[in-house]
This record gives sequence, structure tokens and C-alpha cells, in this order.
Amino acid sequence: MQRIFLTGLSGSGKSTIGRKVSELLQWEFIDTDALLSERYGMPVGQILIEFGEPSFRQMESEALVLAADNEHVVIATGGGAIIAEASRSFMRENGLTVYLETSVEIAWQRVQEQIDQSGKEAERPLVVGTDGQQRLQSLFQRRKKWYEEAAVCINTNDDSLEIISKRVIAFALSSGYLNDTSQSQETVILQLGKVTSKAIIEWGGLYHLPEYLKSSGFSKRVFIVTDSDVGCFYRKPILGLLHNAGFVPHIFTLPAGEVSKSIWVWQEILNWLVEQKTEQREPIIALGGGVIGDLAGFVAATYHRGIPLIQIPTSLLAQVDSAIGGKTGINHPLGKNLIGAFYQPGLIIVDPAFLLTLPERVYREGWAEIVKYGMILDADLFETLEGHISSLHARDASLLTKIITRCIQLKMDVVQRDERDGGLRNILNYGHTFGHALEVLTDYGSWLHGEAVAVGMEVAAQIAVARGLLTNENALRQRELLLELHLPQSCPGIDTISLLEKMQRDKKVRAGHMRWILPTQIGQAEIYDDISLPLIQDAVAKIRS
Repeated sequence: MQRIFLTGLSGSGKSTIGRKVSELLQWEFIDTDALLSERYGMPVGQILIEFGEPSFRQMESEALVLAADNEHVVIATGGGAIIAEASRSFMRENGLTVYLETSVEIAWQRVQEQIDQSGKEAERPLVVGTDGQQRLQSLFQRRKKWYEEAAVCINTNDDSLEIISKRVIAFALSSGYLNDTSQSQETVILQLGKVTSKAIIEWGGLYHLPEYLKSSGFSKRVFIVTDSDVGCFYRKPILGLLHNAGFVPHIFTLPAGEVSKSIWVWQEILNWLVEQKTEQREPIIALGGGVIGDLAGFVAATYHRGIPLIQIPTSLLAQVDSAIGGKTGINHPLGKNLIGAFYQPGLIIVDPAFLLTLPERVYREGWAEIVKYGMILDADLFETLEGHISSLHARDASLLTKIITRCIQLKMDVVQRDERDGGLRNILNYGHTFGHALEVLTDYGSWLHGEAVAVGMEVAAQIAVARGLLTNENALRQRELLLELHLPQSCPGIDTISLLEKMQRDKKVRAGHMRWILPTQIGQAEIYDDISLPLIQDAVAKIRS
């Protein structure tokens, strides 16, 4: 039942928000008022006047059923559509009903603005006239109890169209309305001795979180760590999902951004766990991107010398990279990820539908890590990316699920052979020697991790070409692919001396020598620790221009 019904007063934003939700989901959008107007050849208000309200409500109910004839549809209903019990039951049984709540004052202001713009008072005959606001107030009082029967209530008074639309999607995701049975669930398992780390990849799979927790034998209490950006959309939906399944979730929300990946925030979370008397078998759930996964993972590794860890990565970068393989940690003022531990999550719930609510820039940065996998491990993956640029930008569900699954398989294969970063796993740091240094040099404020890595890959490719390891043609293919994915390939004006100093503090440095992962062809790379300083300086100079 992949349908979303939007209800609320006139002026609550049903049509505007409905169009945005349908655009993000790539679903059809239908406005039942528009459907009625088209069917009867006159404005909806005129239909109400000519046929009378009882007949109009019957027509409205018929239009609602007609609009829901197909799935994958967002339906904006008329303000009075919820009056009929049959309509309320129909929506409840055939999709997710979302009540867009707004104050009468704001709704009236929006209605007046619409009338002023269109000059069509007749379209809203129930609220026209000098006493229109009072009449709207009266309508609201009569309908309020019916609006509040909706499964979800979202206030539209203050937040932007973008935020409200993404909240609708977050509730649809957590309520199971984005779960697509036509797409198979994929499972990838990492076995390291007695330690098992299982990744479940499924579009709309967040809905199954309670089921996964129960099957893993976890107790009722769970402890969620998230950030303000993710919490804005998913805090209420996930708390509701877990409460309804009999769990007792506790949540710690920290400021979004790399600045939170610090020893001070780590200690704040530990203090919270101590205050909550968190027990050794009660899990930490890391709900967020790379920062949350690394930080919450380190908390799980250190509290009670290790408590269960569940990763629910919400960014593309985290889904394909940082949530996989057990690296956890925090930053030091002098370097990135200098403090941490290897600690495997028992369960990783990877739901690509989270990506529908990602800001464009945050979505794009994840492609740097995916191009990395293609460049160092999988030529076929690289070619898939080259051939499907438009689908990648459109966040195509099937393609995303396929690519994310492949990246997880690639990383787990490497970690299986080298969990502790003693050799082979180093190749996963392609682009990171420079990228981490750039992040540190700019105080984690200017560059997202994936953006910095994308520039770092260009630096590494230039060094590889200069060493005669990589052809100019393949270096150009990498550059063009990253540019087509709207990722940077230069950082003009960067301080080369300071950058080299930061690179010397990289955790991969051995015996004072920087270790560089350099591609030798598409799909293959090697580790080098004998790269001369002039070669590095020349490569950095090229991306400074």
C-alpha cells in the first residue's frame, strides 16, 4: 500500500507539500480538488455551490477512491474530505494518512495570499467574506477530532517546505510504506573468528528494526545516538516505531558536524549511559552518518569494555564505507581519527531509502567513496558508475541498492583478510592521506569528508601518473567521473607547507614515511612508502591552481 494521503485545513500546505513529497519519492501526485474540477469542468468551489455540500462530499469520496486507483501516489485531499467516515476508513486501510496541522491564523493568512494571487474567491466558498477567519475557525473545531485520527501529525507552522516534506517521507519510511517487495533483501556477513557482523541491505528496511532487535535477543531498552540533522526527521518516527513494538528507547542527540567527533562529546555520551544505568547487554544504536557511526561505535567499544553495537547509517558515505568494518574513533585537534578502536557492529541495517532525505551536497560526497572502490578494487563497478550518471543523481532505488550492496561486499572482503589495518586494508584509504590532512587543516569546517577524499584521489592519481604506474587516460577517466558526480578536483590557495605537515601526522605513516595508495589501473591499486617529497609537492601544486 504505497500511498500517502495528506489531510488538513485549507491553507495547511497539502498541495505544495504533496508535490514536493512526490518529487522526492518519484511518485505520482494527485490533488483531489483538481481531479474534481477536471471531472466536472468547473472550480471545486463552484461544484460545492451548485450541488450542495452533501452531494459534494459524496463526489469528493468518489474522487478519493479514483485517485488511489494506483500505488506509488501522494494524494492531497480536500479540507473536508475527512468528514465522511467512509473516506477516513478508506485512507486508513489503503495507505498512510498524514495530518498537516497548522494554526487557524496561519491557515487563514495562506488562504488570503492564495486568493489575492488568483483572484478566485469562489474556489473557497466556505471561508469567503469578512468573517472568513471565524468561519475557518468553526470548520476547524468541527473537524479537529477527525483530522487527529490520522496515523501521523506534522505541524506546518514554522518549518520550510523542504523540511516538512522530508518529515513526511521519514514517517512513511518508518511506517513501512516505502518497503518494496519487488526489491530483494540482501545480506552480507563478515565473520572474524567468533565475531559476526551482519549487514542487511533493503530499500525501506528500517521498518523491520524491531523485528531485527527481537531476533537478536536484545532487551527492551535500547540507546540511540544521533545528531540534530538526522534527529530533525527521524527522532519521532523511530521512537514511535520502537515504542509500538514494546521497546523502551532512549535517545541522545548531539550537534551535527565533525566538531562533535571529540573526546568531550564522547565523555558526554558515556556520562549519559552511566546516568541511565545502561547494562552490558543493552545495545547502542548509531543512527546517522560517519560522525555518529565512528563516535557511537567508540562509545560502544569503551563503555563496560564493550556493549552491543548496531549501525543504522543514514548517509551514502556511511552506508558504503564508515559503518562497515569496525573502525570507530574520535578526532584529536592535531589529526583525524587518531583515537579509536576496532569494534565490529553485530548488525548493520542499511536502508538506501534514507538517502531520499539527504541534502544534495551530503548525498554527493558519498560517491567519492564509491568511485574509490571502483578505482582500487572493481573495474566493473567503475564502468557501472560511468554509464549511469543520470540515475545516480536521481537516486534510483534499484541501482542504489545494487551499488551499495556491492561496496559492502568489497569492503567486507578486505576486512575479512585484514581487520586491523596491517596491510591490505590500507588500500581503502585511497585519497585519504591528502583528504584527512585537508579536513584537519581547514578545521573540519569547509570540506565534507567525501569532498576532501575526491581531491585526494586526484592528487594520488597525479602521483601515480608521474611514477609511471597509471596511464593519463585512466587518470582522466577518474577525474571526469568525479566531476560528473559534482565532486571537487581542486582546492585553490591551500597552504602546501601546512598540508604536508598534517599529512606527516597521518596514522598510516611508518618510520616517518607517508604511505600512499596509488592506482595502477582501473580496479587495482598498491601501497607505496617511497614517494619523494618533490613528487608530492608537484601533485599538490596541480590541484592548487
